[in-house]
Amino acid sequence: MSIEKKSKEALIAEIKSLRKRVQELERPEVTREKLQDILRDSEQSYKRLVQYLTDYIYTVFIKDDAAVYTYHGPGCVAVTGYNSKDYADDPGLWFEMVYEEDRERVREFTRKALAGEPVPSFEHRIRHRNGSIRWIKNTIVLHKNEAGTVVSYDGLINDITELKAAEEEKKLHQQQLIQTDKMASLGVLVAGVAHEVNNPNNYILLNAQFLSDVWKSALPILDEYFEQNGDFSLGGIPFSEARQNISDSFDGIIDGAGRIEKIVRGLKTFSRRDKGDFNQEININSVVKSAVLLSNNLIQKSTAHFNINLCENLPLYEGNRQQMEQVMINLLTNACHAIDHRDKRIGVTTSFDEKKQRIIIDVYDEGVGIPEENINRVIDPFFTTKRNQEGTGLGLTISYQIIKNHGGSLVFDSEDGKGTRVSIKLPI
Repeated sequence: MSIEKKSKEALIAEIKSLRKRVQELERPEVTREKLQDILRDSEQSYKRLVQYLTDYIYTVFIKDDAAVYTYHGPGCVAVTGYNSKDYADDPGLWFEMVYEEDRERVREFTRKALAGEPVPSFEHRIRHRNGSIRWIKNTIVLHKNEAGTVVSYDGLINDITELKAAEEEKKLHQQQLIQTDKMASLGVLVAGVAHEVNNPNNYILLNAQFLSDVWKSALPILDEYFEQNGDFSLGGIPFSEARQNISDSFDGIIDGAGRIEKIVRGLKTFSRRDKGDFNQEININSVVKSAVLLSNNLIQKSTAHFNINLCENLPLYEGNRQQMEQVMINLLTNACHAIDHRDKRIGVTTSFDEKKQRIIIDVYDEGVGIPEENINRVIDPFFTTKRNQEGTGLGLTISYQIIKNHGGSLVFDSEDGKGTRVSIKLPI
């Protein structure tokens, strides 16, 4: 049975009990002592009912359509941090406590209550005495005299901070599910695109190799003709110039097609469904090289100074290669996005800490850096300073979780305006 259902059932039972006691008061044989017992029990029941309904009550007394006095019940301390005397001593405390962005709306509801207009329950934030932000639900109940004039109203306050946090968490999980589904769909799309790119690329590679072999076979004949008859034109270019240029062009086409083949292979591997195994023997340097290859276009666009320094003879690491590659791509992408000029550096290094027996991967940049107030929030889901650009706020969250699942740590060292170093530390 849920807590909410239990509370409702308990409330109904309490009301029935209270009604029964009231009916007993009407019986003529009830003694004075019995009457006092019933009244005392009824008062306790009333307090319990109020507790079910609200965390605390404040009452505003009205004269000539203006508030003349406000009383806050003892429960206000738990919700706001202030006691009844604090509110009595400072009549403006309540509005000062209301969160700045919500004050005008609260004032509008208050004006309606003072004018005797019905006010729906509304939610708003308050600033607790300790500085924290709380959410409350405010239900205003009007009290009118026989002439229909409002003489006072009660404000029933419920602290709904935990409820709001639960709603935010649910919303966050929904967003994560949507993003996960998008990433899964993207993985299928990437695999399909990689396959489609691979076919024409193979055609280019095979034909370029064939034409290069033909050119090499024809060169001796062309050289002999050049020696006997002097220079001649090939495609509008003198043979003396075209000879080396054509050879270099074929080499460039073959090299470029070979790089495309590697990138496509890397994309197909990266987008392959991850079984979640953590028992693969990983060559960390190979993971770094693969991530750099897949991120190369963005790296070349972002900086003219990319450095990679890989430690030789790193021990193999047991984990999940695909996930580690995902982390490296995320970190390299963040480094590229942090750079605002191609003269600034980006780099990757790997090393081994003999004393602590751990592999260390550093990704550093000379970008905008992370402000001190944000350094502890960068791994929070959906936190990003690039919301209007390309950021989703999930890259570092996912990376942190992956490294944590590998038994490692993700450490950030940054200075606002000077750059960032992210260190992956993997104990072996």
